[in-house]
Parts: sequence; structure tokens; C-alpha cells
Amino acid sequence: MAKYSNPILFSSYFGIDPDELDKANLLDPFINVDLELFIDPVLLEKCSYEEISKEAVGDFRKHFTNVIRLLTISENEGDAAWKGAEKLLKLEEPSENGLGYGGSSRSGSSRSYEIKQSILRTSAEIIRLGAKDPDMISLMGFFEEGVGPDTISDFTTWVIFSRLAGITRDFVNARM
Repeated sequence: MAKYSNPILFSSYFGIDPDELDKANLLDPFINVDLELFIDPVLLEKCSYEEISKEAVGDFRKHFTNVIRLLTISENEGDAAWKGAEKLLKLEEPSENGLGYGGSSRSGSSRSYEIKQSILRTSAEIIRLGAKDPDMISLMGFFEEGVGPDTISDFTTWVIFSRLAGITRDFVNARM
């Protein structure tokens, strides 16, 4: 892991008592380096925030149902349906996320084109075998070389980003 200096906690930067974050069941992340934590879509339903356990779970399933629908009608890699599924599968790490292996920064990273294509190929193959469950996308780490919790966390974050931002906004607004 890269070395970092002077990590700054969210609570320190914004002058919030860390106990308030704890009472609200929120992390007190560093604002300038990544935390080695990941969002596991399988665990979203267990979140104490309904915005995540209900709404974000629904967002995740709807989003990946659309990926599945596109891959189902795709006849060849690179056709219009394949490209549509490709656009929906965002593998870049949102810099606002602050989760993963960044270590010395929070600039975010992206996975290679080959990884994205590999995920789509495996998903298409699983669909051809009869599985059409959007939750199976979260299991890609078991099927794909180079796809682990960091990648799964990143694409999950893109799908539920507005819900995460809403929880942060509501917490901050309640203190103003």
C-alpha cells in the first residue's frame, strides 16, 4: 500500500463530533485517502438506512436487470445491445467514494477495457445458461479473474451513488 501523510477525517475537516457520526451509523472516513473497505451489494439489504436497504437495492436490481435485458438480446459482441450493456457497466472508481486501495489519494481508478468485456462475456454466458437474476452480477468475483471486491464495490457505488449522497446531505443538513 502507498504511504500517505496527514490523513484528515471527515469529522475534523467539517467540525463534526465523531460521536454524532457513530450515533447515526455513519463512517468517519478520511477525506484525502481511501479506506480499505468495500460496498458489497449482497449486504445492501442489511443496511439500517432504508434508503439503502430498500431504495438502493431496488436501484441495483433495476440497473442490472437492464444490463441483463440488453445482453439477452445481443447477438454479437459490439452490437447495439452489447454497447448499451457496456455503457451501463461503469467500472471507474468514483473519487468521492474514498473506498478501496488508493492509499495515497482518492483520485479513483478504472478497470481495463478487457476486464469490462470479460465481465460482459461471462454475464452473457450465464444468461444463455438460463440465469436472469440481477444479483448474479455481484457474484462476478467468483467467476472472473481480476474482478474482486474493489471492482464490485465500484460498480455498485455508481448505481447507488445518489442514495449515498442523499444520506450524507441529510446528515449534514440536520446539523445546520
